[in-house]
Amino acid sequence: MHFFNTLFNFAVKPGEEINKIMQERRLTLALLGYFSGALSLMMMIALESGKKFSSFGFTAGTVGFLFFNVCIGFFFSSSAHLFLELATGKGRAAGLFVLIGLSEFTKTLLVAFALVCAAIPSLAPFRIIIVLIVLLFQTLVVLFMMHKAYGLSKISTFFALVASFIPSVISLFAFGILMFSFIFWMLSK
Repeated sequence: MHFFNTLFNFAVKPGEEINKIMQERRLTLALLGYFSGALSLMMMIALESGKKFSSFGFTAGTVGFLFFNVCIGFFFSSSAHLFLELATGKGRAAGLFVLIGLSEFTKTLLVAFALVCAAIPSLAPFRIIIVLIVLLFQTLVVLFMMHKAYGLSKISTFFALVASFIPSVISLFAFGILMFSFIFWMLSK
């Protein structure tokens, strides 16, 4: 019931509720958001693939997406927190992690698209466009919440978001390259 009260307060008074979420740092709420995003991605893939997934495959895919979403949220919230704290002198990294987790609820739109696509197969070629639109919508939700939480102008919030996104992406790519290099090195030995 607490989740629905938070959702209602977020719709009625978004600024107050976002600041309350930032202060309380409800990690269970963040993990629920990350889980719903991972489950939505896996459900979209399962609905659109047309083949049956085993319970283990579906669960493993969901856990994999959950791990990936949490890692992305962790890297993004830590780098965004640094830039926003430098710009505003206030903020909480854990609160930002929760807000990014809440933005994962936007990925439930992908399940709706997959269901519509199952009913109208001619929409399947638009999958990439819809996924990009949903990711853009999620970015706008994050921008809105960061704007309310940190009190920056919309342009400053956008540039802080972009500036914090770059180190996150570089870190993830560097980790991936190092991991593949290590595996290649181990196999070639």
